[in-house]
This record gives sequence, C-alpha cells and structure tokens, in this order.
Amino acid sequence: MRGRFCLLVLLALVFCVFATAAEAAIIVKPEVIGVNLNFSGTSVTVTGMARGDVCLQVTSSPVRVSLNRQGKVDGFWMSVQKTVVEGVPKLCQFYTSSSLEALPASLRQEITGYRNALTGAKVIERKGEKERVLSPNEAQPFLASLVKLYERKGLYAVHEGKVKVENGRFTAQVAVPPGTPQGDIHVTAFFFKDGRVIAREETTFTVESLGLVHWLRLLSGTNGPVYGGIAVMIALFAGLAVGMAFGFLDRLLGKGQAGGSGAHTH
Repeated sequence: MRGRFCLLVLLALVFCVFATAAEAAIIVKPEVIGVNLNFSGTSVTVTGMARGDVCLQVTSSPVRVSLNRQGKVDGFWMSVQKTVVEGVPKLCQFYTSSSLEALPASLRQEITGYRNALTGAKVIERKGEKERVLSPNEAQPFLASLVKLYERKGLYAVHEGKVKVENGRFTAQVAVPPGTPQGDIHVTAFFFKDGRVIAREETTFTVESLGLVHWLRLLSGTNGPVYGGIAVMIALFAGLAVGMAFGFLDRLLGKGQAGGSGAHTH
C-alpha cells in the first residue's frame, strides 16, 4: 500500500513537471516560412508564458559574406580593399515588452551594440592569393558598415515595447524580411525582473526555399558548372533585352526628331 502511494506521488510530480514545461514553452506560428521569387517579407507570431518582462532575441546562424571598401582611384569609384566577413548572423532582431532602460545591463549592452552577434566575427582581407585576418581595430569599420547595411534592410533591428504581456502570457509579431537566410532561425526569450534575468527559453522556426528558388539553390550546391552556365545565360539574355530596349528607344526618338524638324521648316 505504501509503495503504491509513493508511486502515485511520483507520477503526480512527473505530470506537474511536464505540464509546467509545456506551459512554459514558447511557440512560433507558422513553424515554416516558404521563400519563392515573389517573397517580399512576412512575419511569425511568437507566444508563451511570461515570467516577468520579456526580451526576444531572433537570430540566424553565422554566414560568410563579401564586403569591399570603396574609394576613388583616378577619379573613379572602385573597390580599394576586398574582405570576407565570417561568423556574423545575417538576421539579428530584438523585441522588448518594456523600455530599453528597464532591461538588465547585459541585455541593454547586447541590444545597443549587437555584441553577441559580432563576438565570433572575423574579417579577412584579400590581396590576390594572399589573405590576412584583420585586427579588431582594423575590422571594426567593416563590421559597423555591415550592421548599417543589415539595419537598412530590416535584418538587424530593435523593436522597443513590441512584446505584449497580458494575463501572464506574451505575444509578439516577429518580422521575416526579404534577405532572411534560409535554415533554422533561433528565438530566445529572456525573462527579467528587478533588473536581472531570471529565466530563458529557446525555440526555432525554419525558412526554406520553394519552387525555382529551391531548385537553383540546390543546383548551386550540387552542380556548380551547370549553375554557373545558367547564370551566364541569364546575364546574356538580360544584356540582349536591355540592348533591344535601348535600340527601340533610339529609333523612336530619332523618328520624333525627324518629324519635328520637317514640321518646323514648313
């Protein structure tokens, strides 16, 4: 009898633990975002149990991007320093339920400078076949330029007071702008009270390509020569189309000028 009672108590405790975990979990809907040629951005809804004020951090995995510094050479603007930036997420957004001043100091510093997002950054300078990793001081202007570029595109952003907390639960509309990298997007919820973080939870949602975008992406990774050939053909067709358009405009404007001249002589 005593053993049965202990078993029932144990089962009740396990049930409570799982129920609490299920209630505490943050949920993202929809869980999968499809990207096609007409993708102009969308949003997902993030909800969960609030344990105080809330700060959401939304980031993608680190990527590798080319970033060149422009300068004047003989009166022409061109690339004067070519670099590759590694270890920086292309998407880094924050959503808060309160003002930035109410955040714990660590979160406030992260938001104002995207500190964690840039922690693993490495800027590599390329000169011909040679590569050199820039020092932190040398790399800083390139990272600042990259952040500004991503901010203009909405990929890096701070949305103050955009998390709604009601009846012990929170809700936020998280933007998925054009240019969001494909793959898993990480969502971390920080809960804080009295100036300190008391809990955190994590989840993910997925951005994936559809249709032609998916086929081209797959082709670029599995058959580089064919993908390169298609890219060249597209460029040739685009150049031909532009040439035909300018030729048509030239003929049209030429006829207009001839007609105008004749009318004036009469």
